Amino acid sequence: MTTPKIYRGVWPRNVSRLAKYAVRIVGGEWKITVLYEVEAGLRYLAVEGDGTDIVERINAVKTGLGDRLGGGAFYVNEYRHVLVPVSSHSSGPSPHYYYAGRLQGDLSFEFEGQPLITRPLHPNGTPLNAGERWVGPRPGIPYVLAAGGDDIYYETPALTDENPPRVRALVTQRVKLSKVLHNPALLGHAVRPIANIRGHQGGRFYVNEHGVMFTPVDAGDGNGMDYVYCGQIDRSAWFPEPPIED
Repeated sequence: MTTPKIYRGVWPRNVSRLAKYAVRIVGGEWKITVLYEVEAGLRYLAVEGDGTDIVERINAVKTGLGDRLGGGAFYVNEYRHVLVPVSSHSSGPSPHYYYAGRLQGDLSFEFEGQPLITRPLHPNGTPLNAGERWVGPRPGIPYVLAAGGDDIYYETPALTDENPPRVRALVTQRVKLSKVLHNPALLGHAVRPIANIRGHQGGRFYVNEHGVMFTPVDAGDGNGMDYVYCGQIDRSAWFPEPPIED
């Protein structure tokens, strides 16, 4: 891998442990894992079963930036970009996020012989309907339905326009979907599936690598709560793919 590049899209900071994947040593080998909540208070560490080069790419980013330990959390967004947070002296107290290529294929997990599905399906393979409980793993990128239920936004550290970019110290960027689309009809189409679940109070929801949207049924970050499937994003009424260099 070439010199790791700071990612210009959403940095999924301040999410629960259930909302991220991680590379850990399991049985003496680096493996992709995810914490899965079986029920309230009972969590299971699911291990990815198929061979993948993601571990090598993530560790290459880490070692390329001076992290000798390797492993740790990573994320996959709706564009299937693999994002790796790395803490360093230059990043200060918060990690910077780096691009580690695209996810090819799907991550595969299971619990007690049953597949843990990251697509909108029941364990028996039948389609999940909006409003039903989300039973799959919860890693995803956080977005917010604005109070009033009429817009979607995300917040992320602001970067300079340089190439490569630098992080602007203590500056946060809020990006609203309404300012991206400039089309009330498309905005309404994007907002409706989330607003149908969360209502006018708004709140956080997550989008995973399949464009699946799910949200905690109560306020807060949802740690330990049930999640509800909201639907799929429509890419024609969504934030554009961040620029990357493969």
